[in-house]
Amino acid sequence: MAAGTEFAPVEAPLARPRTLLVGTAFATGAAIMFFGALFSLYFSVRNDTLAWGAEWFPEGAIELKPGGSLMSTFAMAGVTMAWAHYASIHEYRIHGYLALGLTALLGIAAINQTVFYFNDIGLPIDHNVATTLLYVIVGAHMVMTGIAVLWMGLVLLRAFGGQATGRHQDLVISVSIFWYVVVAVYSVIWLFIYVAK
Repeated sequence: MAAGTEFAPVEAPLARPRTLLVGTAFATGAAIMFFGALFSLYFSVRNDTLAWGAEWFPEGAIELKPGGSLMSTFAMAGVTMAWAHYASIHEYRIHGYLALGLTALLGIAAINQTVFYFNDIGLPIDHNVATTLLYVIVGAHMVMTGIAVLWMGLVLLRAFGGQATGRHQDLVISVSIFWYVVVAVYSVIWLFIYVAK
C-alpha cells in the first residue's frame, strides 16, 4: 500500500435499545400476576363455597354458547396477530396493515361480545360472591383487551407513517406479546369459569 491510503475501520451501527420490549415484558408480567391472583382467589372461594354445599352460580345463569363464540373470536385474533408478526419480519407492509387492523377489529368485537355476555347473564354484581368475582375478572380482562386494541391502533398509526419496517419490529413484537397474553387469559376464563362453572 502506498503511503496515505490507509483506511479507518468502519464502525458498526449502534444497536437499537430494546426498551419497548423490556417495558412490555414488565407490563405483561404484571398483568399475568394480577390475573393469577384473581384466579387463585376465585378458585379458593369457589372451593370453599362448594365444600359448604352452597350454590355457586344459579342454574342456567351462564350459558356456554356466548363464551364459546368469544373463544373462537380470540382464537382468530391470535392467528391474525401471528400474521401481523410474520408480515413485519418480512416487510410485507400491506399484509401488516391488514393483519393489525383485522386483529384490532376482532378485539373490538370481543369487547362487544363480552358486554352482550354480561347482559345475557343478567345477575346483579352483588348477587353473591361468585358474581362479584365473575364481573371483576371478566371486566378486568375487557379492560386489558381495550388496552391492547388501543396499542394496536397506535402501532398502525406509526406503521402508516413508515416506522414499522423490518428495522423497527419491536412495535409489532411488543403488541403481539401482550395480545397473546390477552388470548391466554381468556382461555383460562373460558375453560375454568364459563365451562367448569
